[in-house]
Amino acid sequence: MSDAPVLQIRRLSVEVAAVGERPVRITHAVDLALHAGRTMALVGESGCGKSVTALAAINLLSPPLRIGDGEILLRESGGDVDIARLRPGGAAMRSLRGRRIGMIFQDPMSALDPVFPVGEQIAEGLRLHLGLSPRAALERAIEGLRLVGIPAAEQRAREYPFQLSGGMRQRVMIAIAIACAPEVLIADEPSTALDVTVQAQILELLRDLGLRLGMATLLITHDLGVVAENADAVAVMYRGFVVERAPVEALFAAPAHPYTRGLLASLPSLDGGRERLRPISGQVPPIGPDIVGCPFADRCAQAMAECHRLMPATTSLDGGHEVACFLHSAAVAVPA
Repeated sequence: MSDAPVLQIRRLSVEVAAVGERPVRITHAVDLALHAGRTMALVGESGCGKSVTALAAINLLSPPLRIGDGEILLRESGGDVDIARLRPGGAAMRSLRGRRIGMIFQDPMSALDPVFPVGEQIAEGLRLHLGLSPRAALERAIEGLRLVGIPAAEQRAREYPFQLSGGMRQRVMIAIAIACAPEVLIADEPSTALDVTVQAQILELLRDLGLRLGMATLLITHDLGVVAENADAVAVMYRGFVVERAPVEALFAAPAHPYTRGLLASLPSLDGGRERLRPISGQVPPIGPDIVGCPFADRCAQAMAECHRLMPATTSLDGGHEVACFLHSAAVAVPA
């Protein structure tokens, strides 16, 4: 298996471009690399820019959101394709979306069409991308339902979303996303609103499919427990910035950024103790003008004077661990 990433996001920014107003950036210089058969988790509080980054990766942002700077490079033998430069509704982007990049959206009830049987919704992509006949596409759709663990797949294929449980609807979403055997799978909060048992089943299914099909997976979540059990690497996002990246074991063993340490310290202990939880002080600032200094400086108990004036560049630590923080002696400011 090649070490080259299947999908590489470089210096990506997403901005809100209101008519007659200066665009406001909501993600800043995001760097992510997705490798075949491996899972990268993107974690952070609600509103930090995780889902926007996921939608940008498949060029599915709706106005007034748009891609500002950066590249989204999908690997090809003849040269990488920059998704950021493709027209969102153009034929080239439509041929990639669903065929080479699959997406599991947050809410399966609103993402599935309520007026079509779920089998037809899976078969649609197979007809469009693989040119299968309606009958052959429906047969493949039934196979897909079996693959994701739905019993009585032939019967379920004829049913509508409202007839299925939340866990089954989520499995249908996975079947749609992987129907054409994509190289990249983006899963945006795939276990949200499911009970704990079903969550574990869905995440185990995604892990198994990623390995079996050799997909590069981007797992969007705010649950560090999900990250610990299901990811190979993790990127921590705060206020639109990736502040830390590391192999998952390294991040949990030695978190390097104060925000990451704060997230871990706010988790309840499972060792039987009754220690008081330590929440991160303050509130996440609202989206606004460009940020001066470190985005976490106003909430950081270890902030220094330069943290409020300068943006720390990403520093490489041992073992593929990277962090953007002036507490590390090698850190320097990002050039203005």
